[in-house]
Amino acid sequence: MRVLVPGGAGFLGGNFVKRLLSGGDEVVVLDRLTDFGSLARLEGVPHEFVQGDVADAVTATGAADGCQAIVNFAAETNLDASGLASGGFIVTDVYGAHVLLEFARVAGIRYVQVSTSEADTPATASAASKAGADLQVQAYVEEHGLNASVTRAVRAYGPFQHPAAEPASAIVSALDGEGSRPETLSGTWVHADDHSAAVELVLREGAAGEVYRVGEDDDAVRALGWEPARTLDGLAETVEWYRARRDWWEPIKSRTETPSPQEQYARRSGG
Repeated sequence: MRVLVPGGAGFLGGNFVKRLLSGGDEVVVLDRLTDFGSLARLEGVPHEFVQGDVADAVTATGAADGCQAIVNFAAETNLDASGLASGGFIVTDVYGAHVLLEFARVAGIRYVQVSTSEADTPATASAASKAGADLQVQAYVEEHGLNASVTRAVRAYGPFQHPAAEPASAIVSALDGEGSRPETLSGTWVHADDHSAAVELVLREGAAGEVYRVGEDDDAVRALGWEPARTLDGLAETVEWYRARRDWWEPIKSRTETPSPQEQYARRSGG
């Protein structure tokens, strides 16, 4: 099967791409390559790559041409969520999903929207936009009969997570001597490998219109045969990965900590 994976250069998207490729599928990755997207996550795996915005209909539909399924990981993650800036979440998450859903409707192909458990009770602009995208999926199923499903997962951890995100942030701070090494994680988490396994099951066997909650006590996803293979036993392994891959995360951490010229100007001018 040939699958378009928008956001496939991200943390969870990249993990999923590698899972599909290991099973013999063909993958087209569509990604803007913002600071949260890195082609290093896809080194050594054969895939077709298209750099572009999921909300750009020409680029997105061109990338999807010839695919039998779309699994959409694309989501805005690097915006100030206050004021007008939160509109960027709507463009990427909501309008971007609309572009992909419309292509899937016309082409008659399978569609999976990869969302978050925060969309259950959205309290931020980011979560609200993801919930909006999920509602579009439901509307396309009801109105057009689209074969589409949604996954909503709890927080994930594992190698190649952006060093500004938790728990990677705590791990790299400890490795730099700025904090204590995390031994446990509070709350509910899922390893990236288990997340990918759940999304693949939903892609292949999920029911149209169903919302599958990954990492929670959810009958729908367990009915597909999903059980987490990793609990928090993968945390020590993840710490060792970050210890060995400073070459990957140190440049990203440095860029994240250095304000952009626009941010420096805003600070000087009081904006």
